[in-house]
Amino acid sequence: MEKIADGYYFMFEIGWFLDLLIPTLVRVKDDKLYLVGSKPCQHKDMKPCCIPAGGKAECKELSLDDPNLKAFRSTESLVSLKELDSLEQELERSLENQEIKERYLNSKAKKQREATIERVMNDHRVLSNLEA
Repeated sequence: MEKIADGYYFMFEIGWFLDLLIPTLVRVKDDKLYLVGSKPCQHKDMKPCCIPAGGKAECKELSLDDPNLKAFRSTESLVSLKELDSLEQELERSLENQEIKERYLNSKAKKQREATIERVMNDHRVLSNLEA
């Protein structure tokens, strides 16, 4: 497997075993992938009715060769972020990319913009608090 550089990425195709929305923000650090979990909520406008789990304790740490990441080919969907100061623009740019649309957002359900900028911003706050 090719080494994945440390940094922040959007990950588009993930399995429901991670209980996350698509797309999501992840951090790669020291050959580990970190992501923020989610939990059910009553707010029905959010599909599939999940919200970020919260603080650093809810971060999941996975080895880059974790069987679940390999099974869902999740690391193949990573898109590196260039501008952490403009996460909203980065998300919009990624969602408008034709290749990403065709490969990961090709079903009617996925086109409903399940990930919101608030979720991405929260995930960034949590992930940026991991020890440098």
